[in-house]
Amino acid sequence: MENVLIIGASGSIGSIVRKNLLESSDSHLTLFVRNTDRLGEIDDERETVIAGDATKFDDVDSAVENQDVVFIGVSGDLPEVAQNVVTSMDNNGVERVILISSMGIYNEVNSDSNCDNIPSVLVPYRQAADIVEQSDLDSTVIRPSWFDDFPDTNYQLTFKGEAFVGRNVSRTSVADLVTRVIHEPTLYENESLGISRA
Repeated sequence: MENVLIIGASGSIGSIVRKNLLESSDSHLTLFVRNTDRLGEIDDERETVIAGDATKFDDVDSAVENQDVVFIGVSGDLPEVAQNVVTSMDNNGVERVILISSMGIYNEVNSDSNCDNIPSVLVPYRQAADIVEQSDLDSTVIRPSWFDDFPDTNYQLTFKGEAFVGRNVSRTSVADLVTRVIHEPTLYENESLGISRA
C-alpha cells in the first residue's frame, strides 16, 4: 500500500485523482486542502484530511511526512508551494512528486525557439516547474492544455523540447495520467509532459 499526498484534493483535478485512487488502488490518501467542507464524505479507513495552506512550510512539512508520492494540483502562488514541497520532501526522504503546471511554459505552443519568451501569466507555472525539475526528486511535470469537463480519456502526450500538439483536454484525462503515474512511479519519471485531446 502506498501513501499518497494530494495537495489540492478538493480541486478540479485533485478530486478526480482522489476518486480514481479510491476505486483502483489500496493506497492511503492524505487530502491536503484549505477548506475541508469541500471534500464531502471521507473514508476514515483510507483517507486522512489535513486542513492547511500550501504556502506555509510548516503545514506542508507535517503533511509530507511518511508519504510515498506527492501530487501538487493547486493554483495560486505555485512557486512558493513547489519550493515548500521540494524542501519538505528532501527533509522527509520522500522522492516522487507530480506537478500540474501549464502548456506554454517553454514557449512550446507557438515556438520561436526562445523558451524564456513566455507571457507573464505563465511565469509562475514555469518557475514552479523549474523548482521541481531542478531538484533531486523523481519528478513528473504535467502541462495540460485548457481544461474542459467532457468525460473522455482520449489524450495525447508531447515531451519537453517538442512542439505542443492539440487544444483542450478533459480534466478526466489529466487525472487519468496522474493516476497512472501514481500507480507506476517509474512511468514518465523525470519527464515534462504536454497533454491535450487526441
